[in-house]
Amino acid sequence: MAEARPYDRKQLIAHANRARNRGRNREAIALFRRILIEEPRNTEVALRAAPLLAYHGASFEAWQLFRGAITELLRGRRIEASLAVLSDACRCLPHEFEAWQRRAQLELNLGREETAYQTLLEGRKQFRTPQTRAQAIALLTRARAIEPWDTEVCIDLARLYIATDQVDVALELLASLAERVHAHELRRVRALQWRITLSLRDAWRWLRALFGTPHSVSDHRAYVTAQPTLSSDTPHAARPQLSEASAS
Repeated sequence: MAEARPYDRKQLIAHANRARNRGRNREAIALFRRILIEEPRNTEVALRAAPLLAYHGASFEAWQLFRGAITELLRGRRIEASLAVLSDACRCLPHEFEAWQRRAQLELNLGREETAYQTLLEGRKQFRTPQTRAQAIALLTRARAIEPWDTEVCIDLARLYIATDQVDVALELLASLAERVHAHELRRVRALQWRITLSLRDAWRWLRALFGTPHSVSDHRAYVTAQPTLSSDTPHAARPQLSEASAS
């Protein structure tokens, strides 16, 4: 019976790299996996294997390798290298929520608030299905901790709250935002408020915003109390349309 070949890391890495360079990714993955069985904390090999796994749809395994590599790098206090790996993970696995979350947090830890903010907004774009609204809300909420009153972020978040049956939270957010914006942005906020409540009060506020009448600073407090609403039979055409011309 033939003896098993002894483990030779250098030879296996050379074969794996040759296979990868020639486009034989599955062969390369198999060789990288063999190395990782023997050396599960080998960061270099993990970071060569992870993008290939992500490309071939093995997202969970790819993220485990990225995450393990990040842990090892942070243990060695290699912060910038950890951030670079997280950036690669976000690129290779754009729907991995934890990757975006950890990248933004590490950027914040380094004092890079603007970069972290942009990371959170970019991450939010990857979560647009009904099944991923919770992740989108979490990323936007974290972004608001950095920049609380960005109009686009607040309106996006309000729409997500509405879609997840958190109407009261959406209305409170919009009422607070309305006290801080003017002109076109105020019209967008008022239009969305009216579309949510169908109340006469919000219809009037939208009209005032549309024609440039100053709004009251007491609007936020008004949302603490119940609002009268129009009948459910109110025609859809009577609602403000969120078009480019009037509300977007």
